[in-house]
Amino acid sequence: MPALSFLIRLIILVAAVFFSMANTDTVGVGIWPLEERIDMPLFLPILTAIALGFLLGWIRAWIKFGRTRQELRKARRELRDADLEVGRLKDELKSQQHQILPAIDSNSN
Repeated sequence: MPALSFLIRLIILVAAVFFSMANTDTVGVGIWPLEERIDMPLFLPILTAIALGFLLGWIRAWIKFGRTRQELRKARRELRDADLEVGRLKDELKSQQHQILPAIDSNSN
């Protein structure tokens, strides 16, 4: 799965590079309350908007799956505790078997 994720990211990066190379015309970009305009290559505001969209989407997904991550951590703790309890009970059972078996052998004679 990490290889697929890497491949998708590589394809997006290559597409962004080609897009940037194809859109080098200059555009004036201004922010509404300010009168000043900044001239920059066309690809810059577009790639900035795309990057901002990816960032906001990642933040939204991170927040949305926060509860799932919390439940997963809780389940892992419970599993670890259950494994420790199973180990403790196995040791206790072995100890009791060692105590009972000699008593059974001595009673049968």
